[in-house]
Amino acid sequence: MDFEPHPDLARLRAARRSQVADWVASAADPAFLVLFVLAAVTLHSSPSVTSALRWSLLAAAFCVGLPYMVLVLMIGRGLVLDRHVVVREERRWPLLAALLSVFVGLAVLVWLGAPRPLVALVVAMLSGLAAMTVLSHWYKASFHAAVAGGVAVILALVFGRWTLLPALPVLVVISWARVRAGRHTLGQVAIGVLVGATLAFLVFPAAARVP
Repeated sequence: MDFEPHPDLARLRAARRSQVADWVASAADPAFLVLFVLAAVTLHSSPSVTSALRWSLLAAAFCVGLPYMVLVLMIGRGLVLDRHVVVREERRWPLLAALLSVFVGLAVLVWLGAPRPLVALVVAMLSGLAAMTVLSHWYKASFHAAVAGGVAVILALVFGRWTLLPALPVLVVISWARVRAGRHTLGQVAIGVLVGATLAFLVFPAAARVP
């Protein structure tokens, strides 16, 4: 009996290989974008480079390191196809593990007295991750696009609107790459950008004002 392939896999297989799209996706991996924005915001809000390095490494351990370790373990055990989690239904457990890790990391940062902008950034990340986790139950929005959209907004809020000049073209290229590679549809990329940018815009300033 013939079975129709999963739509996410069918779209991926139908896409023509593009080395440019693959390179863009690798360079703009959500982990790299999160590490970049953590470092940028922490450097901006810390009294010294040493302090910034210490806080950003601590935050990165919970927001990037532990979630990716869990993802690698799940790939090794055959629970997830690849690190991009191409099949929507496979997202549940990696996302729940990431939510738990980021939540614990946030608690540790607050307990240790991390700079308020860094705490606000992690709160925004947690809200975005929670929204994407819920959304992924029904719809495969792009994490690349969501993180890129959120990072663009955070940089504009912290450093000024001028950062949107380089950020917006980069966001367009990342979105194109995900569609070109067959990883997402245009709608999935657009929803990802909308979720990431909107929550960053609403949550980061509110969390930064909390005493």
